[in-house]
Amino acid sequence: MAKKNKPSIASIPPAVSLKNQPNIPQKNNWLFFYFIIFVTVFIYYGNTLSNGYVLDDFSVIKANNIVNLGVKNIGMIFKTSYRAGYLNLNDGLYRPLSLAMFAVEWTIAPDNPFPGHLINLLVFVLCGIVLFKTLLLMMPQVNKHFLFGIVLLFLAHPIHTEVVGNIKSRDELLCFLFSFAAINEYWKNLEDSKSIRLFWAGIFLLIAFFSKESAILTIPLLLLMIFFFKKEFLFKGIVRIWVLIVPFVIYMIVRNQVLGSYAGLQNVSLLDNPVGANKDLSLKLLGSIQIFGDYIKLFFFPHPLIFDHSYNSFLLDEGINGAQIWGIISVIITIVAAFITYKKQPLVSFSILFIFISLSLYSNIIFTIGAAEADRFAFLASFGFCIFLAYLITVFLKINLYNQSAGTFSRFYYVLFGVMVLYSVKTISRNKDWKDNITLYSHDLILNPGSAKIHYLRGFILNETEADKEEDPIKKNEIYKDAINEMRTALNIYPNFNYAFTEIGLSYFKLNNIDSAIYYFRKDIKIDSNNNVAINNLASCYFNKGMYEEAKVMYIKSLSLNERFSDAMVNLGSCYGATGKYQEAISWFIKSLEIDPDNKRTFSLMSMTYKNMGDTINALKYEKMSK
Repeated sequence: MAKKNKPSIASIPPAVSLKNQPNIPQKNNWLFFYFIIFVTVFIYYGNTLSNGYVLDDFSVIKANNIVNLGVKNIGMIFKTSYRAGYLNLNDGLYRPLSLAMFAVEWTIAPDNPFPGHLINLLVFVLCGIVLFKTLLLMMPQVNKHFLFGIVLLFLAHPIHTEVVGNIKSRDELLCFLFSFAAINEYWKNLEDSKSIRLFWAGIFLLIAFFSKESAILTIPLLLLMIFFFKKEFLFKGIVRIWVLIVPFVIYMIVRNQVLGSYAGLQNVSLLDNPVGANKDLSLKLLGSIQIFGDYIKLFFFPHPLIFDHSYNSFLLDEGINGAQIWGIISVIITIVAAFITYKKQPLVSFSILFIFISLSLYSNIIFTIGAAEADRFAFLASFGFCIFLAYLITVFLKINLYNQSAGTFSRFYYVLFGVMVLYSVKTISRNKDWKDNITLYSHDLILNPGSAKIHYLRGFILNETEADKEEDPIKKNEIYKDAINEMRTALNIYPNFNYAFTEIGLSYFKLNNIDSAIYYFRKDIKIDSNNNVAINNLASCYFNKGMYEEAKVMYIKSLSLNERFSDAMVNLGSCYGATGKYQEAISWFIKSLEIDPDNKRTFSLMSMTYKNMGDTINALKYEKMSK
């Protein structure tokens, strides 16, 4: 009889008043739950505070000359694409909010990753709090300890190490935070019909859109929540959904004004996304199913965690493999489970549908995105999994979700603690992999040796950073040779990897083998005639050989492709200086400083140029600034 009378989640009647919800903690208890959320985040992710800039942190923060100009450039951030400050790149993305925060952080603590990591942790704490508040609103009759358990699982899951540990992923955190804040306000409006709540729901969702485009998922997910947990207000929820469509329209209008297009990425390369860029629709579908299976596996067993799944991580042209078979099985099982559990175990059905909708944006079927698979893409979807896992624990322990006694859930916390201990081992150890680029690339290369991009990135960081740290010239040359080997491996996997040719050329340039450097820079330019970096590097080879006029032509061409390329400006200034045209040299150095105001090399060259002009005062001034 007890089982027969047990209420269904889907059929729970609405509460009369929010204040009388049985599972919403009283004000004096809120701080306890929030404190536990705070402590959990810092226990699991506190070791990221000592990490540096890693991966995309360079293109959006450290090497982004718009962000590096600090708060005075926030206006430009809202007028340009996401990576406009990195090689003047238009990446088809518009996410100004996180960039504006990075600009403020750079102003307060230039070139210091600590504030970025700390703020990521604090934003994640807020994500946990708003998630808990959302669950309390969604399921008021369910014991708050069960709902809190869902939040703890979400905070601890190792698949979030990329989002929390990579400062760049602030966009993902902010999008999650403000999307759920919008859901909270919208949900409260269903209860009390206060118009001000709809206003704030719209504002919060607009902020979420300016954080990341994936905020569009908020609308279908909200309707899913209403359908399962507030069905009596479904019609009202659908009628008022225009309040959340307005922020989307505003965002798209602004985006179009900035990017000149409503669309996102126009062309995705096979290198970056071997699934989305695949022209064979059947192989594309198989790849997408494989990716879905990978996410399901990582939800249950989060190992191995790898930051890159580019070419050739997916073997799509060698027949159906084990990963694809698992993907097919995962899709079938989850779809069937969503249907058969709808009436008797609606939480299971809801969690599965939540996962499907959350991952749909990254499936490469409906939309083609810049990468095939990434842990950060599963950030939102993992909430659905955590609901499922928490519910599975209660089923195993035969706990009644509607019993409001805290003691009833003591056994639940024991099992939950065991799961979280297991998570902590993986989460804390994975955070260490995100310490710096060389650590991350070297670690993940072992797990995914078939990725051309990881080989390239490891070679790149050896070339650009690690060699500079080495003072022994023999060991330094060995690092350059190691970088060349990594690039050659990348080219063996993906022969048209033009950036790999540039890095080989750069290694040879640093090894003083100029003729070989010229050969590889030209190979890059042959593949991509608009690669301003390769053109600049080729010009530097000409400069090195005393071919100043040829170098000047190439530097000017590089700047025509990227008018904010400060390195080319400095090099062009050096070209003019080498030919005795000192005023022209100074003008180009000054232009470069407008973009990169703290470049010590530029100050040194200006000092040298003023000295050649006989201007000892300015020569001494810029010599001091170069120290």
